[in-house]
Amino acid sequence: MHLLRPEEVDRLALGVVMLGSGGGGGEQETHAFAAMLRHEMRQSGPITVLDAAEADPDGYGARVGLLGAPTVLIEKLPSGREAEEALKALQAHDSTSATAVIGWEIGGCNGLLPLLLAARLGLPYVDVDGMGRAFPRIDQTTYDAAGLPTTPLAITEPSGNRAVLDSTGIEKLARTVMVDFGGWAMMVAKPLKLADAVAAGITGSLARALELGEIWSRRTDSVAERAKASGGFLVARGKVVEVWRESAGDFPRGTVALQRLDADDAYVRLEMQGEYLVALADGEALVTTPDLLCCLDAETGHPLSAEGLGFGAVVDVVALPSPPQWVRPEMLGRVDPRAFGYDLDYLPFRDAE
Repeated sequence: MHLLRPEEVDRLALGVVMLGSGGGGGEQETHAFAAMLRHEMRQSGPITVLDAAEADPDGYGARVGLLGAPTVLIEKLPSGREAEEALKALQAHDSTSATAVIGWEIGGCNGLLPLLLAARLGLPYVDVDGMGRAFPRIDQTTYDAAGLPTTPLAITEPSGNRAVLDSTGIEKLARTVMVDFGGWAMMVAKPLKLADAVAAGITGSLARALELGEIWSRRTDSVAERAKASGGFLVARGKVVEVWRESAGDFPRGTVALQRLDADDAYVRLEMQGEYLVALADGEALVTTPDLLCCLDAETGHPLSAEGLGFGAVVDVVALPSPPQWVRPEMLGRVDPRAFGYDLDYLPFRDAE
């Protein structure tokens, strides 16, 4: 058991941004929720974080997530009560009572939202989630892969609009309603029995985020040293010389070309769809999803979101290993490059040097 305290929130926020792999909300959006979380914890006290082995197997965990574009949060501010309101709406249709809160997606803003709900309701947080990083789709979770239910799913937004959805095509339906709600919404899915969530989920992801937050806040260490301490490696340092984006389909797609500053006349290309998904050099893959790619400002060390990466930026590209569940043969097809439309096979992660 760990008592999460307000003074740990900034470190946690940095860790979940790293696990966002460029998606799930950048530093600005994540730190807005971090400020809400600190405020709530100062009133309600520390949050009890339970290891998977400490969870009551017969209890039920509520899953919380943000649906939509995190950048819209700047124009349409959350109140901090959206998840609680969504849970109330859900429980009017599904009588399963939550005895704990669990993670849906540890990357970006969604790494903090379950904790905000836990603090508001006085419930423990069980350290398990369904992604171990950030992915764009609702169904790209190990919970879904195990056949655990996502619906009924309740969503709400700051103006008070609510909807409870139950459909086999929940991804498309939820996003359609979210657009009608103004660009983003909070969602709470049917609570999972904790024994099932722990068996299917990725355990220890919050502890991993805290560890990454500690490592990447050490600005006296080099980027290569911090990458190695994180179990990864420095891919390249480069200057952004071209950015291409389009909004066709459900998720924004883009390509970034970096002129390497650590090698003569060499380039690295990053492919992204919300998150950074593939790094290539001379047409050959260097790193592929589900392994993580993170871009950091070479001067400040701050992580840069896929939406915010712009022409002229000098960045360090870092690779971190995927949670082991995703690289199992039976799971890989959900999150490998081909799952996102790239004609590439998964490239096994190389050990940090």
